[in-house]
Amino acid sequence: MSRAVLALLRAVPLHRIPLTIRHSYDFGTDRDLVGHRLLNAQSWDAIRATAGPFGLPSTRTEWEIAAAEHDFAARAAAIAAIADDVAARRICSYGVGAAFVELNLARLRPDLELVCTDFTPHTIARLRELFPEAEVRHHDLLTDTPLDAGLHLFHRIDSELSNRQWRTIIPRFREPILLVATELLELDALLRELRTRRTATATDAGYIRTEPALRSLWRTSHRDRKVPIGRQPGFLLTPRLP
Repeated sequence: MSRAVLALLRAVPLHRIPLTIRHSYDFGTDRDLVGHRLLNAQSWDAIRATAGPFGLPSTRTEWEIAAAEHDFAARAAAIAAIADDVAARRICSYGVGAAFVELNLARLRPDLELVCTDFTPHTIARLRELFPEAEVRHHDLLTDTPLDAGLHLFHRIDSELSNRQWRTIIPRFREPILLVATELLELDALLRELRTRRTATATDAGYIRTEPALRSLWRTSHRDRKVPIGRQPGFLLTPRLP
């Protein structure tokens, strides 16, 4: 990338622009398992069976060790605090994947009723064995109605659906939603995306958005309050009154 192009990008105020772009991820040698696109149940089940950062360990001990890494415990504590703020006793987390945050939440607050959902059959079956503290259910946000909960948790699943899909899904929810963003599109992320797209093992992994683009997904149906969830940006959404 030329210095002129880089200087131009640095001058663009991304934090003010409602911009959504395709997100690419380099899976390296695991790309043969995932394929060209990650946005289907088969690909997600395949990547959960690997030893990489998206993998779901095969034993409870290994799973607990993995869940103790990064800032998963801090995210769980922040989520629990939000649940208390909205007086939620039942939390439904959608698209849980390896459920590292949810395990921390269950251990921190066993008094909360926790429902974990995904649309990947093999991952769901494995989680049911690993995670008896939670109710693990199949659920597809695109086709299924919201489950019964005092707080709905969208933890880093914003990247998986298009703007049109989210604008159809979010208005269905009449209880508070806590959306924890995968990542906001800022300059460093934009430059990384441009580099990743040039690699031979890059996979289409959904979308990445600037903050204005993300907030536009619920502007007509929900109010929001920005809240930090560990090191991740979060947004507490409450339905607008009719």
